Amino acid sequence: KITLAIGVLALSLMPALADRPQPTLTSALAGCENTILREPVLVYEYAGSTLVAQIDRTLYVYADGSLKLAEAEADSLGHCLRAQATPREVALLRQALFDAGAMGLCDDQRRVMDVPLNTLTLFNGAQDARAHTFSYWIGDGNYQAVDGLIQQFIVDKFP
Repeated sequence: KITLAIGVLALSLMPALADRPQPTLTSALAGCENTILREPVLVYEYAGSTLVAQIDRTLYVYADGSLKLAEAEADSLGHCLRAQATPREVALLRQALFDAGAMGLCDDQRRVMDVPLNTLTLFNGAQDARAHTFSYWIGDGNYQAVDGLIQQFIVDKFP
């Protein structure tokens, strides 16, 4: 009887709750001042299996130039490297990726085997940023310019 009564009460309150305006993230953050410029600009992941090994590598790039490259290996604990770029270098990388068409790329439709998957998420670089994510198997064709920029950035910052 108690369960039935609680159910009836909950159902009777539903219309009243539905009419109330729901808070949104935008309205909740409208008064926030962005005093710490450490928004993520991109997250790049290269993960999967090959015939030889399991691969898991992730690059994080932040607007203030903070960089982190994490690698996990099947036969060890893995490691994490930190580096620093300038905010200008990060802005140039972001713009180069935009110019290479990264915001318009979609997931790679090819079917492949024994190749790790590349996944790139680009953020607007602002406090309330939208993002665009796509995945690809091999850095060729439409993905060649974007993949080349990411790989060169890793080589330059984590020699």
